[in-house]
Order: sequence, then C-alpha cells, then structure tokens
Amino acid sequence: MTQSTKSFVEVPRTARYYKLNTVSQKTENIWIVFHGYGQLSEYFIKHFEELDAEENFIIAPEGLSRFYVDGLTGRVGASWMTKEDREEEIKDQSNYINAVLNDAGVDFSDVSYRFIVLGFSQGTATAVRWFANNGIRPSQLVLWAGSFPHDVNAIEQSDIFKNLPVHFVYGDKDQFLKDVNIEEKTAEFENMGMKLSVWPFEGKHVMDRPTLAKIVGSFDH
Repeated sequence: MTQSTKSFVEVPRTARYYKLNTVSQKTENIWIVFHGYGQLSEYFIKHFEELDAEENFIIAPEGLSRFYVDGLTGRVGASWMTKEDREEEIKDQSNYINAVLNDAGVDFSDVSYRFIVLGFSQGTATAVRWFANNGIRPSQLVLWAGSFPHDVNAIEQSDIFKNLPVHFVYGDKDQFLKDVNIEEKTAEFENMGMKLSVWPFEGKHVMDRPTLAKIVGSFDH
C-alpha cells in the first residue's frame, strides 16, 4: 500500500493590520497589540482609542487564519494558530509580524520610544513567542487574561526576560480563568526573573479601559 507524504511550500499572500494615531516628536509609547481568539484587529484596536493620541501609537496585527465564528456565515473572527503544523505556523506568524513592523516603520533599536507589547487571551502566547524568537526585549510586557507560552524558556533567555516589567491583568469573573490558581500563575513570572505587577479588575474575559489607563499611568515618565 502506498502512503501519502507531507510537503510544505511558502506562498505569497496579502495580510492586513491596523494602526491608531501617528508617530511624532510627542510620541512616547509604541504599542504592538495582539488580539484574542475569534477577534479581529479592526475592533480590538478600538480598546486603545482613549489613550493620549499624541503619546501613543498602536499597531494591531491580525491572526492569519479567519473563520466564521458562529456556523457558516455571519461574524468573522481570526485565530493565531492551532496545534496543526504549529512550528510552521509560528514561523509564519513571526515573518508576518516582522513585515508589519517594517511596513509601519518601527525600529526596536530606536531608544526614543517606549516599546510595549500587549497580548490578550490567545494573543499572549503569540506576542511572547514573537519577540523571544526574534531576540527583542520590549520596554513593557502586558499579558491580559492569558498565559506565558511553555515553549519559551525565560530563564535561558535572561537577556530578554530578566527584570522585564510584566503586567498580568485579569478579570475577577473571567470564565476562562475560574479553574486557574492566580497566585501560582503569578509566582511563575517571579520565578522566571521578571518584574511583575498584577492588575485584577471587576469583569469577565474582556479588555477593561480604566485598567488599561492605570497601567499606562504606572510607566516611568
């Protein structure tokens, strides 16, 4: 009996992303923000509209896989990856995100700005894998209602993660964290050598604008 064989081929494709505000001499923070499962960057970026427009420039990449959230029609969402061919998906994600930042004119070696990486839900793992695999150390890392990816070794990459300011944010009624021991989860960050701040808020598995504003206010000016 003959057996099928698996092969891979790289293909060019058109992928989108969204930007909010512009870079100027008054810009202090450049954000790269990663949406959660089933969301679109077009709507996710709206959570940042109340931040000072002169001080904050936001870039929102979008998961490369889009699908109908409910059935075969209606609302469309995006996903960053699945377990299927995950190594190839991670590589494609990284190449895409790097292309987005290049298109947006972002240079992480520019010390004029504070570079902030934020991931929400599924986007937390995508965010961390991306900058860790590219040897990039952000100024601030915000992990909102999501986990640190187990395939990234923060201790081995101490040049990136040691004393990295990490903000762990969660809603006290988050339906996806009800079985999670928050104390154990936050202890993981400290054990990996990161500088942790914890931001609980009243709410479910959502972004919370007042809490986001408090986090921004905590940055050193």
